[in-house]
Amino acid sequence: MASNGTWHGILDAELLAPALLHELKQPLTGVDAAAALLERALGTLLTGREEWQLLRQQVVRLAEVMGEYDVLFHAGEAHEAPFEVGAVVARAVQLLAHRIRPLARRFVLAQGEQPAQGFGSAAAVVHAATNVLGNALDAIEGAGRDARVAVRVLGGGPGAQVQVRVSDEGPGIPEAVRARLFEPRFSTKPPERGNGLGLHLSRQLMARFGGEVFLVDREDPSRLPWAVTEFCIRIPSPPGRAP
Repeated sequence: MASNGTWHGILDAELLAPALLHELKQPLTGVDAAAALLERALGTLLTGREEWQLLRQQVVRLAEVMGEYDVLFHAGEAHEAPFEVGAVVARAVQLLAHRIRPLARRFVLAQGEQPAQGFGSAAAVVHAATNVLGNALDAIEGAGRDARVAVRVLGGGPGAQVQVRVSDEGPGIPEAVRARLFEPRFSTKPPERGNGLGLHLSRQLMARFGGEVFLVDREDPSRLPWAVTEFCIRIPSPPGRAP
């Protein structure tokens, strides 16, 4: 301890971030236990309500987010496994259902004609998909009542690469900032709406498992014709199925 009573290095991010995750897990466990007790006491009177189901989903999501950050802080300890991409994407959409529902037909989820198999971390894909989709929903808020959002799963055939495309009809991304989108702490949103870490961490997580997140070129043949902005989450194929 320093002579003035302060700790040296207490704000070192390499130490503080994992410690913060560790401390947050305990109250989150308490919240989950309290929720279980309420469900036991009130039964379907509580569990049947949509608001409660949303709360429960978000508690589960918080636990997953902490696990994802643990992966980032502990290189080499991540576990890879096959998973069905459509089901994972559907879960990401469900986590944002309270924002998507008002769009009605202006939102489309297309999962392809056959199940697409990915490999790596399903949690990392949920993280990336909810972040990119959340950005798309933010983008169309001031873009008029007809602005659309679409989430598509492309590929999935034998040996085919799997992609999740998120498209929106928002105002678009200025050319001058497109190269900085994945920089940490860079954001086009006001401070109260974003901290500039979402896309950066999504890309870091996907890269840990051999995938990637990128802004789709305007000339890309698979891009939706009406899309003003389109992001792609590329997911590795299971071993033995790669082209």
